[in-house]
Amino acid sequence: MILMNPFPLGVSMRKSVPLLRKIASENRVVAISVDGEGKNPVIAEKNRLFDENENVFDCEGITGIKHLKNGDLVVSHKDGITCLHKFKPVWDFPCETGAENLFSDGLNIVFSDALGKCYAIDHQGNLLFMPDNQSTLFISIGPQLAVADESGEVSLWSWSGEKMWQRPARGDIGERITAIGWNNDAIIIAREGHGLVPGEEEAIEVECWRDGELVERSEPKGRVVAIDGVWLGLDMGGVQYYDKLAAELQHPVKKIIDGGERALLASWFHIYMVNKDEILWSVEHQGMVEMIAVNDDWSIVMVAGEDQNDWTESEPVIILDANAEAESVALVKSEVDDWAEAPPIEIDAAALYEEKDDAFEALMAEEKTSKTNAKEMSVLLDALGDHLSALEDDTHPIAEDENIDLALHDIDLLEDLDSEIEEYIAPVANSGSDITTQADENGVAMVILDGSDTYDPQSRVTSWQWVNALGKEIAQSSKVKIKLNKGVHRFELRVKDSEGSWTSDALSVTIE
Repeated sequence: MILMNPFPLGVSMRKSVPLLRKIASENRVVAISVDGEGKNPVIAEKNRLFDENENVFDCEGITGIKHLKNGDLVVSHKDGITCLHKFKPVWDFPCETGAENLFSDGLNIVFSDALGKCYAIDHQGNLLFMPDNQSTLFISIGPQLAVADESGEVSLWSWSGEKMWQRPARGDIGERITAIGWNNDAIIIAREGHGLVPGEEEAIEVECWRDGELVERSEPKGRVVAIDGVWLGLDMGGVQYYDKLAAELQHPVKKIIDGGERALLASWFHIYMVNKDEILWSVEHQGMVEMIAVNDDWSIVMVAGEDQNDWTESEPVIILDANAEAESVALVKSEVDDWAEAPPIEIDAAALYEEKDDAFEALMAEEKTSKTNAKEMSVLLDALGDHLSALEDDTHPIAEDENIDLALHDIDLLEDLDSEIEEYIAPVANSGSDITTQADENGVAMVILDGSDTYDPQSRVTSWQWVNALGKEIAQSSKVKIKLNKGVHRFELRVKDSEGSWTSDALSVTIE
């Protein structure tokens, strides 16, 4: 009789949809985009933009790409924004501090720079306005522009640059906004209080505001890290549909795309399609899914991510049809994991149940040997104990001068050891005190960030790194001179020593 394992170990039946195709990349993918009709999927690496028709645009420090409704493509990079028409530059919007976190509704373009300032420009590259928020944390485009910053402030702006509304602070001990998003004309805000919260304030809350009025405040099933429409993605794994837990997941939801009564989710190495009751299907990616881009009818869904392994090649971008009929599978051969099915496990039943089992006899022999060795070791230990007892009985008092000689000898030995082995003293980062200074007539000021007071008695520091509130590196030296706009800015000094350990310290810079 032959016993066969029908599926690879750990694989279970699930619903999935087939892939349409894969697009290979030479380096890590940093952004993806597709036009409304799904005819032109575009992929961005750090220094290169390309499509399936072999069109290429070289650009340093790419951070994002978005299609406009007129067919043009906007690219955010270390020097600002560039608009392309058929992969040829049309206009540039320069930004000395780099363009990051790119958003667009197909007509207007919004981005934040490395210092957290927010910019709104039109499709021709003209500056519309700059919201007065400091240290931009989240941006969401709906009927208006919603901006949340590090201080917990959320404000809504018209495209003419008028501040339409500002959310009142909740509680007296501080709070943090964890996600924002639009549900038609209502702005949805997820927040969490700092520390213990008093009174009726919950530690984690979701608020719904419409026309400047609070419509609802509720407590979600967990900390919310992604919002689109009525869908809430949780960092403990799972997604809510209104106040109902629609699906439980093992990992945080990185991105949500609202489709009314269905939604696409990115979580860990998977993309999921869910409705209000269950997971409809899932597809596994070779990398941790970080980006999803869809066309208008979801017939083209682009998925990209990396496996975070520097020793492997970049993962391909996959394209699938979210409207395709899902099928039950144990392991989909066309999935991007490209795992081969394990061969069937063939076992001869006669050999399995044979009375004389060579492997079993070998194990029994090994056990007997182990027991014999243990017995011999026990005898040796007993003999050693008897010998030590005899030595104790044979000891005699040591004279006082002998004690002094022995003590001095021990001290000499310790000093010799100390001279050979230096005690490890870890560096302690010191970013300096908070800075407050005045801006010039142009509303900017030059500031020096100085970490030279970092405690490093053994000269173990091997690298320095200054980063801003968004985690972007601005310098790799202990001291750096930067230009800042009016507002409050936060910077962190990170120091690495020769043992590979990190230490950090932070400071705030206020430009009045």
